[in-house]
Amino acid sequence: MEIRENRIGILTYTIQVNNQEGEVLEEATIDQPRTMLFGTGRLLKSFDKKLLGLRSGDRFEFVLSPDECFGAYQEELVMDLPKTAFMINGQLKPEALEIGRTVPMVDSDGNPFDGKVISVHTDTVRMDFNHPLAGKHLFTRGAVLHVREATEEELNPSASSCGCGSGSDSCCGGNGGQQHNSNGGCGCGCSDSPDEAHACECGCNESYAEVQACECGCGG
Repeated sequence: MEIRENRIGILTYTIQVNNQEGEVLEEATIDQPRTMLFGTGRLLKSFDKKLLGLRSGDRFEFVLSPDECFGAYQEELVMDLPKTAFMINGQLKPEALEIGRTVPMVDSDGNPFDGKVISVHTDTVRMDFNHPLAGKHLFTRGAVLHVREATEEELNPSASSCGCGSGSDSCCGGNGGQQHNSNGGCGCGCSDSPDEAHACECGCNESYAEVQACECGCGG
């Protein structure tokens, strides 16, 4: 049986930055393989497309360009926000302003996104809203362990509480760079200009191959 729409693939793989010598971002091993549903928008389109047609026992190796995963680095997504944007329930949490910290935020429409604190000033905080992997290639290699038909429950999971409005229950915030993942099947409508953004408390899961559902609770 081959990988195609509405089928489950059980995979082992390693994802690294740029090439096989790069930092390991994610790994699914023979002891802990990854179970993935194909052809439904829950995977990065580029990742999904590369594996379609493969069968149990097949091995794969490919490189995804920035345009196929997290996009090019954009200088315009480095901007200053007022410190008031980081208040939660009327209080400013000092730990949210640590340089290098990634802060989950929402814009005025409730759309989630992440930003990295670059510097802190008297009244403003300089943030980088590029995905940490913007401008990077992703080198991926692995093997297909098994392919099967998806169950009805796998095809129609219970709705997430993310509130993104995505038909696949996917949340852009899963990888911390939602607005640049143009091939990821994101249905959140995330803003590239996070005007009136403010911090929130999210706990989204990370996977560089999947468009993850998450439990944001960041609606306002």
